[in-house]
Amino acid sequence: MGKRPAPTKANLFSTQTQLKFASDGRDLLQQKRDVLVMELMGVVAGFADVEEALQGSLTKARNSFLPAYILMGKEGLKRTVSSHQPDLELEMEQHNVMGIALPRIRVSVVADLAPAGLLSSTGALDTTLQEMQEVLSRIGEYVEVVSTIWRLAIEVEKTQKRINALENVFIPESEQTIDWIKSVMEENDREDLFRRKLLKSRAS
Repeated sequence: MGKRPAPTKANLFSTQTQLKFASDGRDLLQQKRDVLVMELMGVVAGFADVEEALQGSLTKARNSFLPAYILMGKEGLKRTVSSHQPDLELEMEQHNVMGIALPRIRVSVVADLAPAGLLSSTGALDTTLQEMQEVLSRIGEYVEVVSTIWRLAIEVEKTQKRINALENVFIPESEQTIDWIKSVMEENDREDLFRRKLLKSRAS
């Protein structure tokens, strides 16, 4: 505990006000923590589905890529794919939960990835490139979920630390200070009363 203030009515009122403010702040932080934890649990509950969907898309793309690689070879794949480079579009937005900015991420292909009509292409390669469109979309979802979990978890931890500081340090110290000021003031009042009685008895 730091240095105690002088045991005066002004300091008693000030400490009581600080204690009330700290208690209200703790309650608000607890409400914030609970909302964040519920949000985090909801996102975590859907993480397995997002991860499974990404893994499934990657597996399908890999399975269609292997026949294309066998048919066209490394150099043939490089020539065909390099001749058709569509633009990717990345959309990033944010939404707030209890003041925390959480991401919304969308990855899309402006034009079809598959180089349709190219004589050097094969059906297997066209399928692979189409599957990669889904992979890119799933990657956007995956990054969004992981980033959201990370940000929420950090904020929950920070909020809990603030709650702990109030509950375990500031509030107990304030309560002890209030009790100490009251006890000193009561003792001073008793001493004043004793002195007045003593003076009165001597005067009589």
